[in-house]
Amino acid sequence: MKTIAGVLLLLGLRGGVSQAVTLAEYAKEHPLKLFLATKGTVMPNTTDQTNNLQEGDKALLLSGQGLTDIAGVSALTVEDSGKPAPIASVKNLHLFFNENQIPAIPDEIAALKNVKFIYFNHNKLSALPHALTEMDSLEGMYFSANQFTEIPAFVFGMTRLKKLQFSENQISVLPPEIGNLKELRHFNMAHNQIAVIPDSIANLTLLRVCDLSDNRIAELPEAFGKVQIVNQLRVRDNPLTSLPAGFATMRATIDITGTKIDPATLSPELRARIGTEKPPGSKDPDKIIVTSPPKEK
Repeated sequence: MKTIAGVLLLLGLRGGVSQAVTLAEYAKEHPLKLFLATKGTVMPNTTDQTNNLQEGDKALLLSGQGLTDIAGVSALTVEDSGKPAPIASVKNLHLFFNENQIPAIPDEIAALKNVKFIYFNHNKLSALPHALTEMDSLEGMYFSANQFTEIPAFVFGMTRLKKLQFSENQISVLPPEIGNLKELRHFNMAHNQIAVIPDSIANLTLLRVCDLSDNRIAELPEAFGKVQIVNQLRVRDNPLTSLPAGFATMRATIDITGTKIDPATLSPELRARIGTEKPPGSKDPDKIIVTSPPKEK
């Protein structure tokens, strides 16, 4: 009979268990080959999302590798189209560090002025370095399922951001400064402890998707109704009893599952917006560059 230790060792040898390592240690043992996004390519894993990758973008895929420290990230040498290159020289780069054990992002990340998106979902972050503000090409940041109790104040000065995700944390306050991020297309604060949405959210007029699900929100600002969200507003599992009247004219669907809203009390126009799926045409097939692999059954 195999011992538990023996089984774990066998799994580790087969790659079924990610051993805790630093990025420096990992880089010594593994080639850091960049993934190139071209029309029709398939992401080589089911962990990392594909929707932000555009034709010709590059991605360093280091999710789920048991990383505990990413010191040295700005000085890495990567394999770009078969040739070694300094990581800071690669244009339109996406960094995927999801599902690791990373407790902090080093200040040196400021040197990566070529990076468009960073993904740190499912890690151990509770704070962020101000150095992120120096990443001149940064368009999106993903920090779901970490240990944040607040959004760092300097984030609200990163006015070029188009996508911001802090879902599945312990955040209780959404400050009025959120209104500074007028370029946001995607904003996800689901699964937190937020009770009040500030009026300034009405400044986010370019939103395509907004997810405020699973919070403690009892009321949405009437001013929010002027935001013509394009694809979907999710407010499910909040103690809401009504919606701003202005939402009746937006294209997006509104997911009110698990709220206290009685659809019968809504205007016919607003009631027509209620749904759990995005409206037809939300995804243009011609604009999909990279697809996700089929999920295992």
